[in-house]
Amino acid sequence: MLNKFLCVIMVIAATVNSAKAQWEPVKYDMNIQVDYASAKIYVDCELTVVNASTDSSNNLPLLLYRLLSMSSVTDLQGNALPFEQNVVAPDELPRLQLNSVNIKLPKEVSEGEKFSVNISYDGFIFGYTEVTWGYVREHIEEPFTILRQDTYAYPHPGYPTIESMMNVMRYSYDYNVKISVPEHLVVANGGELISKTTQNGKTSYTYRNIKPAWRMDFAIASYEILEDNGFRLFYFSDLKEEARSLMTVLNNTMELFIQWFGPLQDFQIFSIIQVPEGYGSQADVTSIIQAGEVFSREDLNANLNLYHELSHLWHPMEIDPIPPSRWNEGLATFTEYLTAEKMEERNGLVDSTSGTISKRFIDRCQNMPNCWETPLIDYGKTRMTEYSYSKGMILFHVLYELIGHDEFMNLIKRYYQAYYKTGGSTHDLTTMIKELPHKGLASFVDEWFYGTESNEYLLKGKSVEDIVKIYNE
Repeated sequence: MLNKFLCVIMVIAATVNSAKAQWEPVKYDMNIQVDYASAKIYVDCELTVVNASTDSSNNLPLLLYRLLSMSSVTDLQGNALPFEQNVVAPDELPRLQLNSVNIKLPKEVSEGEKFSVNISYDGFIFGYTEVTWGYVREHIEEPFTILRQDTYAYPHPGYPTIESMMNVMRYSYDYNVKISVPEHLVVANGGELISKTTQNGKTSYTYRNIKPAWRMDFAIASYEILEDNGFRLFYFSDLKEEARSLMTVLNNTMELFIQWFGPLQDFQIFSIIQVPEGYGSQADVTSIIQAGEVFSREDLNANLNLYHELSHLWHPMEIDPIPPSRWNEGLATFTEYLTAEKMEERNGLVDSTSGTISKRFIDRCQNMPNCWETPLIDYGKTRMTEYSYSKGMILFHVLYELIGHDEFMNLIKRYYQAYYKTGGSTHDLTTMIKELPHKGLASFVDEWFYGTESNEYLLKGKSVEDIVKIYNE
């Protein structure tokens, strides 16, 4: 087994070194059969990719879940294309097993040129809890199934390296997907429902994207659907009253965010898709996968996660070099607590939370090599993006207190309006900050985004109020 493993790694390494092209998906046309009797999915996929590099190549690398296996690959004329597939793991994360596929294309594909392949694959999905991704716990079984990017349920262009895998954050593609399930189940997706047909005990749902997507999520359960004011809420059937209450919260939150950040551009249909507790919440351009705990009306903090994910809709894609620092998570974390303070009249919530998060950051930093010497801008490079939530939350709280509510909201609004189409960088945001009429903002940017002086402030136990005074002197 060891020799075979080493041989696979050597093959992959040779492939990575020889391939010059960086591929990006353009469109997915898929037909997915979900077979609960065998706990398998069967997929036919027409994948169109573009060569996004300056070098030509005839090798197309793809990644799939480790228990999904390709059975055939052809061009659009039906000609078989040779391919190899091996289960491997990135060096940086050896427990993360993937099916790494390399397809030999019939010609060299040049810069900007597109190519389409037909792929058939099938197999099982059992999540990724073994790599500490506790939320990726999917199985092909009732009462709940989800097919999503996180389990590589559909092929992603790329190699089994963390850097290559993170390119998914930059993708922008179209999709048209037909999924067939037993007729008592519903398929939920954030796209537009093109058709729904039932035959021989199975119902087929066909969705296509509303806006260019960077991920596809298809949740399957006995959903009920509530629609209001352009929003579509997929919820579990025993939570009707909770769903109505959540729709009210959703509408009120969106009204507040529009007041703060301005209207969402190109808004059409937006979906909230309930998933069981523990499956994680994630935002796409036209939908949110929302963990079940947000439906609780007894939990005082039930809405925080919804506020967090909704605020991401006003965050342009980070276009810093891969991997980015993900400071937008800090902004979303600050926004969720500020929203709770404003909407739920929870005075002092932001201040108390910042204090708690600051202490947590200090405690965790003590056990993290180089934590104190790493600026936020480098959190992606050093695989510290989990700290972007905490350190970033404090950063934006300091900025909020420094420039005031109205100026802060206007800043986020202007940044969104300027970069929602193209994506924005840390430099773009910090340039806007430094242009504001406040004498301390240049130092603030240097010390919180690009430097480590801010870590010293936290280590010395300074509160947000204390830190703001430093920049006001």
